[in-house]
Amino acid sequence: MCNPRRVRVRATRQLAQAWQHEVRRSATRIGTAVGEARVREPLASTVGAPALAALESVLEETEGWLHHADDDTYRFAMDGGSVIYHPGSQDLEIVATASAEVEGSAEAAATVHGELTGDLEAEGEGMYYDDHWGGRTEVHAERDARDAAERALDEAGREREELEHARAEEREGDAVAEAAAQRAEADLTARAAARSAQLRADATVRMTAIGIQGRNAFNQALAAAYGRAILAYARTHGAEAIRHSERGGIVDIEFELER
Repeated sequence: MCNPRRVRVRATRQLAQAWQHEVRRSATRIGTAVGEARVREPLASTVGAPALAALESVLEETEGWLHHADDDTYRFAMDGGSVIYHPGSQDLEIVATASAEVEGSAEAAATVHGELTGDLEAEGEGMYYDDHWGGRTEVHAERDARDAAERALDEAGREREELEHARAEEREGDAVAEAAAQRAEADLTARAAARSAQLRADATVRMTAIGIQGRNAFNQALAAAYGRAILAYARTHGAEAIRHSERGGIVDIEFELER
């Protein structure tokens, strides 16, 4: 076998090629759908004014009751609902809630068009032997070199197109992602609204149990308020031998008052 000979061929190509690329983004949003059932009861007609006057101070000091200054209410939270006292209207409100996780999703796309222009240049190489070993001659080597150069030009063209695609992704990606996010938010809102209808029905079913728990919590505070009102009455009227105890939600008051 004689020394190998190499043939190099340089090829050029003028680009004038249209291209298009679709920029696509997807988005998912997760939220919570909530359904509520509410019952509101006025207390002024069934609870004495002195007890209602003492109730706020009791709620301020009772564990579990929180004062919300934004709407001036006292709230006691429970699993699946809450009980709310409105000092301004002297109303008691029972709220039962049901919630569920909801997912919204959407896609958005934009098609970008462009044209590749300019000149490409590439080199290919072929090989043969002086003694034509393996049947290969310089003609074969030149043909291989041309083919290799053409493949290199094809690859360079693909790289140029992929670069334009990447630039399109960079230019349009944020806008397409924002469009997908907005559609996902809209989808989430629609799904949450549809789910909330069923959840409201679930909350209505739950109202009885929440009402029992809520009224028990409120009645304990109300009993303490009655106790304070009675003690205030006793002291104001000069009662003697005042004895006061609270245990297990029961208020026990004894005093002696001369007529």
